[in-house]
Amino acid sequence: MHDQPKYIPLRESTFFSDSRSARPIVEGTVARGHLRDDELTYTGKMDGKDAAVFPMAIDARVMARGRERFDIYCSPCHGRTGQGDGMVVLRGYRHPPSFHQDRLRDAPVGHFVPASERDRIR
Repeated sequence: MHDQPKYIPLRESTFFSDSRSARPIVEGTVARGHLRDDELTYTGKMDGKDAAVFPMAIDARVMARGRERFDIYCSPCHGRTGQGDGMVVLRGYRHPPSFHQDRLRDAPVGHFVPASERDRIR
């Protein structure tokens, strides 16, 4: 298989009329797992504004996963209690804002969908 005729990606080709070895994506196709047709689920927004409802039912399993994700991605800076005193801060980096502010307590739930989670929430 090592010694077979093949095109190296993005190299010139004499086989196709457009001289490209890489073929263009067929219009209208969506890669598996990349159809993002539910704005609420994938962005936390409804009609372009932060949503006031969750995109799924909230139960113990969802809460446990949220705690796990917070501990992994948020607590290094914001601390386990959300005060802004995580390990990163103790090592000399700037303090992030505390999650215990009225501005954040009154924010709609869609405000808190981080970009890293938007692709994983189901």
